Amino acid sequence: MKKADKILVLILLLIALAFALFFFLRAEEGGFARVTVDGEVKAELPLSKDILYRVETETGYNVIQIQDGYASIQEADCRDQICVEHKKIHLTGETIVCLPHKLVVEIVGAETTQYDTVVG
Repeated sequence: MKKADKILVLILLLIALAFALFFFLRAEEGGFARVTVDGEVKAELPLSKDILYRVETETGYNVIQIQDGYASIQEADCRDQICVEHKKIHLTGETIVCLPHKLVVEIVGAETTQYDTVVG
């Protein structure tokens, strides 16, 4: 590699690091864990309370745990267990997905906006 190539790689790495820090520092603490199965909202669980919530689907079940402001999947009967091994989530926009059960746990903001009408 030439010196110019090394400088270009270093600049690109610094830009990527700056974007990562920008988005990480702007992430907000979530207020609720929204649980959806096949696109249908099943529950919105507050992160401020410790909860165990069991979701039954046609293909199996998941047990979602809310503890100390974090959401995780404690137990599932799917084969791969990727959702169970996923790290705990608490920032707005973070998700845990269980594909075999079509389940998504997504962290949403503390304030939920209710619209009376949609104009457009």
